[in-house]
Amino acid sequence: MSIDHAPTLARGHNEPAEWEVLNALIGRIYDSVLHPECWNETLARITGALCPLSWEAAFILWESTAPPQARFVAASGLAAGVQEIYSAVYAGNHPWSRKLMRYGNGSVVDSNDIMTREEFSESAFFRNFLAPWGIDRMVCVMLDRRGNERLGLMLPGPGDRDVETLKRGLRVLAPHIQRAMRISDRVATLELAAGAARAATDFAPFAIFSLDDQLNILSANSRAAGYEEAGFIRLAQDRFAFAHPASQKKLIDLVKSPNPAGLAFQALAASGAECPVLVARITQQSAQQIGGFSAGASLIVTIGSAPGETPVVEIDRVAQWFALTPAEARLAVGLAAGHSLQDYAAQRAVSLNAVRFLLKGIFRKTGAASQAKLVAMLARLPSSGGQ
Repeated sequence: MSIDHAPTLARGHNEPAEWEVLNALIGRIYDSVLHPECWNETLARITGALCPLSWEAAFILWESTAPPQARFVAASGLAAGVQEIYSAVYAGNHPWSRKLMRYGNGSVVDSNDIMTREEFSESAFFRNFLAPWGIDRMVCVMLDRRGNERLGLMLPGPGDRDVETLKRGLRVLAPHIQRAMRISDRVATLELAAGAARAATDFAPFAIFSLDDQLNILSANSRAAGYEEAGFIRLAQDRFAFAHPASQKKLIDLVKSPNPAGLAFQALAASGAECPVLVARITQQSAQQIGGFSAGASLIVTIGSAPGETPVVEIDRVAQWFALTPAEARLAVGLAAGHSLQDYAAQRAVSLNAVRFLLKGIFRKTGAASQAKLVAMLARLPSSGGQ
């Protein structure tokens, strides 16, 4: 189980040198939060600095006795196959793991304090697994509990060595390792949530932007570039702007509004093509950080379908223009977007006869004699606000 050792902690009473080494290890521990792939190296630094000779292995694992199981989080100095054998055969099923379960988080435990080396040497775990390496003692730090599982840092080795320096160092490092592990869990959870959100927005058939009050782009999905190429928006130095001046003015007026609100309108490209826009003014998000707060999004902007597709007509504008009911306007917009009567019936969970009744009302109010004429009529509607 050999690894190359870092310089060891000063023995004796050289306190400044001791704290210098421990401070360096604490820095490594927190660096590993942002770079989880470095945990193995961090464990190697800990064993190299704190452990006596021939104590070369360290590992962090989740383990339970009911049911017996183990998951290694990080490891250093273990021979090939050790993790797999331990997880399959010995996890949660040997004297050390069973006795350690009763200790509280933050405890630094020496196996010699929970059973004698002579008693341990009689166990199948020692005889069949640890004896070839001469390991009959372990110092561990209990880090966390989750249901029946316990998280621990384990450092095994031969029991005839002086481990007081190791235990003294671990008492200093233990709270930092605990915090680092909890921060790592939180970071991983947030990264998964952020990844799911990015995947969801990229799947959307329209562009989605989150902006701050200065119209700086905080995030945008993969559809965004297409709308810039189509001439609806300009993205200069990570700032958002509509190419159409009247549309840009609507956006700026909304930013100046003191209250959360929403706005829907048709943006224009230089070519004269229309694109539907929905802007939501939201309470600005913020996150506390060292030295203050980091401001987040205050505007969510969604733009159209994909550039070049049939524009989606605003439901409210159609309702106002032809004096339609909300249900009639929704059906008219759905037909303009290419949906069938059957699609609308399934979407709204109503009968096909009810949808046909709505369509008759739409024909009467708009003067259209067929679905095709209705769709053509809606496509010729002027932009919102006469723009």
